[in-house]
Formats: sequence, structure tokens, C-alpha cells
Amino acid sequence: MMLPVALKGRSDTLDGVRYWWLADDAMISMRYGRNLAEGLGLVWNAGERVEGYTNLLWTLFMALVHLTPLPDSKTSLVVLLANVVIAAATVPLIGWLVRLLGGGAWATGATLAAYVLGADTSYFATSGMETSLLGFLVVLCVCRVLEESRSGTPRAATYLAIGALGLVRADAVILSGLVCGASLVLNRDRKQVAYYCLLALAPVIASETFRILYYGEPLPNTAYLKATNWDGRYAAGLRYVSGFARTYALPCILAAVGVGLSGSRVRLVLGSVLLFYAAYVVYVGGDMFPSYRFFVPVIPVLWALAFVAVQDLPTPKVHRLAIGALCLLSVPIIVWTYPSLLSPSPPESGDVQIGLYLKENTPPDAVVADTAAGSVFYFSRRTGVDLLGKTDPYIARQAPAAGGMVPGHNKFDYSYSLDERRPEYVVSVFLLPVSEEDMLALSTGDAAYVGQLYFHPSFQEHCLPNPLITDTWRTIFRCVWSPTQGSRLANPPSDVRKGRRGLRRTGR
Repeated sequence: MMLPVALKGRSDTLDGVRYWWLADDAMISMRYGRNLAEGLGLVWNAGERVEGYTNLLWTLFMALVHLTPLPDSKTSLVVLLANVVIAAATVPLIGWLVRLLGGGAWATGATLAAYVLGADTSYFATSGMETSLLGFLVVLCVCRVLEESRSGTPRAATYLAIGALGLVRADAVILSGLVCGASLVLNRDRKQVAYYCLLALAPVIASETFRILYYGEPLPNTAYLKATNWDGRYAAGLRYVSGFARTYALPCILAAVGVGLSGSRVRLVLGSVLLFYAAYVVYVGGDMFPSYRFFVPVIPVLWALAFVAVQDLPTPKVHRLAIGALCLLSVPIIVWTYPSLLSPSPPESGDVQIGLYLKENTPPDAVVADTAAGSVFYFSRRTGVDLLGKTDPYIARQAPAAGGMVPGHNKFDYSYSLDERRPEYVVSVFLLPVSEEDMLALSTGDAAYVGQLYFHPSFQEHCLPNPLITDTWRTIFRCVWSPTQGSRLANPPSDVRKGRRGLRRTGR
């Protein structure tokens, strides 16, 4: 079901060439991976060591993809296919988890249906992000811990896998700690398990040593960006978690009922892991992505607890079937939106077009600024100024601006990014023409980075008078900081006005 989405929904034909892309944050990792493969190091801009990714293993996999002779138009396809394969490989592990919790054929089938048909799990199965890999490892580690606690034979390999969670995504060290804690509670030989839990620290210590030696910081740059110097973080995190709890209200209620009625120590421990993890998500301020990225890796555990609880309800079978069906239908499922997923997203396709336009129409050493740091910079191969700070340590350490509550989108400083970095091109989040009333409305709150760019004095003086036309959903502006800079376009503006309007979509 997800394969057609990866093949069609994440691609478009531009000037006769089929291009594939990933979610924009995944394209940031792709740029890191390509730079590593090309000998520039694990960097976003050549010569700038900033850890603007949080998924080391996934980024290294992307670097391997870039060691192949594939062109930039096709590298994302390999990552998308790997995403789909990993999501498919998670299916038998989920069946194993349900059986370990005492579920029968009905509970197993319902849990698998919830995973396969779930809109949130399906979204990340075709995003190109590390979420599916993290979910695969979480379910694998939980299953091995449950099985080994039952047999009384913990194995070192299990705890190395638990430690590897933090290599897939840096903040998943919290999940590593929670799974180790669950193992300590469930196993009889706690001394041996404690030693193995220390072994799980090995991957974490190795990655932290690398981070400090290579980047000179104890945390990824995005950790400073999204979870520090922000008074509203807890409110944003609570809003995120409560949104998930409302969306998945019935599975959460059923899982809690099952934990309470069964008296099962295993279910109680797993339920506690989910609660502690939710508390951590509140602490870090939640996430800006749709489809609950932070919870997708643990959703199979929630589904398994919920449907095993339905199976054990002391009611007639027909009632249990009805409750299970209602549980499945109460959450976002992919069935209703599937046809729309087979068409490329205009904004995502548009960002690819912008990147290709900049590659073709600007000098190789041109400097480009944008609020999105993924596709535009991957396909343009231009030096970047990341206006929202994912790869900029100065922005990452600022306080949020204008009351924004969306992590990763509420910190910016255009006086720094424009006046000090002086990019030659700026890609705006708006498409001309715009009204000042609309821009004023977008100058506070979560979208403040849009309107405040428009009204910034340097942008209005040096960039706004020089728009370039590219037939996309955003506008590229050429910034003229000195009288001699007007010649920096590979193709002069007159060529653009005469009809070279950028890359065209030529088919599906």
C-alpha cells in the first residue's frame, strides 16, 4: 500500500526528468550524507561543523546511498524504498509483541491492521525520515526484553540494540533508558541485567565522544534550537501530548483499562514506559511535524495493549468485535486520504523546482537564505543561511521571537541572518504579490517568521525590489548589497522576464 505512495506521491517530472524527494528535514540529513560521501565531512555547509541532524545512523546510511553513481534526482528513491521495507519488516515484530502479551489471532490481526492502515504510521513510512527504523528497533527491543525476562536468559546483543536507539535518533536515549528500566523490573537476575544495561551505554558514549570531538558540543544543534531558552516549552509540549491523547483517546483508554483489569506486571510496566515517555515529550516541547512523529515509534505498543485489553473484556464476542472496530475507526486511518497521497505535494515539488532553478541560474559560490533547510539546498548545492537555525548555532541559542510556540520555527534573527551573513538570494515563504495587511497578520505568533521577514528593513531595501519568477509557491529574491553585485546571476533577470520562468512540471 505504501509502495505506490513512495513511487508516485514523493516524486514529480520536471523538464522531462523524474525527481524524488523526502520530507524537508530528511533532505537536511541527505545533504549531510552527500557531503560526507563527497569528502567534505559530516557538515551542511562546507567548512562549518554544526550538527544539524539528530539521526546519525540514518544519515550514515544516506552517505552510503551517495557513494553509488545515482544522480541527485534518484537518491531519495533508494531511501524511500528502504523506509517502506523497514515498515514492512516491523509487521511480524508487532505480531510477536501481541503474542508475548497474551493476544490471540483476533488481537494480532487488529493490531496489525491498526499499524498498516494508520495514517500517522503510514506517513512516516514514506517520509524518508528515521522514524520507521526507530519504531522497528523499539518493537524489536521490547519483544526481546519480554521474551528474555520470561525465559530468564538476558542477552548482551539485546542491550546493544537498546543502546543503538540513541544512534537512530539522538533523543531516543530516553527510550533506551526506559526499556532498560523495564528490563530491570521484569527480570529476576537484576544484577546481570544491570551489567547489560551498562553495555547499552556503549553506543551512547561512542556517539557522544564523536559529537564533542567533531562538533565541539555535547548536544545536537537542534536540541538547543527546540528545547532550550524557551519559557513556553512545557505549554507547547502539553499541547502536543494532549493532542495525541485526544486523537488516540479510545486506544489509550482501552490500554489503561487492560492494565488495570489484567493485573499483569508486563502490561503495567509497558504502560508505565508509555506514560514516562509522554512526560519526556512534554518536557522537550513536543514537535512541529504532523502525524505525531515522537509517538509513532511507540504506537505499536499502545495498539497491542489496547487490542489485547479488548480481547480480555468480560463481554460477548460480538461486543468485543464492535469495540475493536470502533477503536480502529476512531483514529486517523489512511483509507480515506489514500488517493490524495498518490499525487505530488505542490509545496514539496515546488521546493525541488526552486533548488534546481538556483543550481541552474546562480554561480556555484552563491549564498542562499531560506527558512526551510532541506530540498532547496540539497538540489541547489548552494551554500546556505538557515534562517530558522537548524544548522545555525547562533539562532539555536536565541529566545523565541514574537510568541511562537512551534519548535524549530519560533527562533530567528533577521538582523543577524541578513545584515551579517548577507545572502545573495533569499527564498521567502510567501508568493508575490502580497498585501501588507496579510503580512502584518503573519508577523506575530507561530507564523511570525513569515511576516517579519517581509517587514525587515534590510530585506525591504536590498531584496524585496528584486524578485525572480520561478512558477512555484514561493518567491526567490536577489539581494543587492553593493552596486557590483548585480552581475551575480548566471542568467540575468531580463532572461527570466523574457520567459525563462524556471523548471516546468511535464507529467506524472
